[in-house]
Amino acid sequence: MQPNMQKYPLTEEQMDALLDRARMGVISTIGEDGYPYGTPVNFVVMDGRIFFHGRKVGEKVSNLKRDPRCCFTVVEEKGFERCDDGACNTTSLYESVIIRGKVQIIDDDDLKMRILRATVDKLTPERKMDEIDAKKVPPTGIFEIVPESKTGKYHSAEPGHKIYQ
Repeated sequence: MQPNMQKYPLTEEQMDALLDRARMGVISTIGEDGYPYGTPVNFVVMDGRIFFHGRKVGEKVSNLKRDPRCCFTVVEEKGFERCDDGACNTTSLYESVIIRGKVQIIDDDDLKMRILRATVDKLTPERKMDEIDAKKVPPTGIFEIVPESKTGKYHSAEPGHKIYQ
């Protein structure tokens, strides 16, 4: 385990809180050429499970069908800390969660509707009461990240250090 992970770990509750309030993360898949491929996605945690939606075709989906392994990263930037007078003595303040696991494609339309409703409620709560057109559910790709590991870390400012937003 890297030294900062040992020194500044987030608790399970803190990781869950970050996942609940974050609106976007990056899912990294393994490309056909072996290179990582990172895609920003909106996501929702429902019943303790992480879901994202999108098109059923494209590089991300092709990668996941070929190899379901992924890395999902969420970061909340909280500014910068000035540690002393030198320009290089500035550091980032943040919380982050990294999940490694496998992605499953969700085909059940009732579950897909629940996930889409939860996504609307999280991302655009002012549209909470709007109906989702049932005809749009089957063609929508819904994906579940099944975690195999989850880690989180943070860096917060030392007392007396100046913080920049």
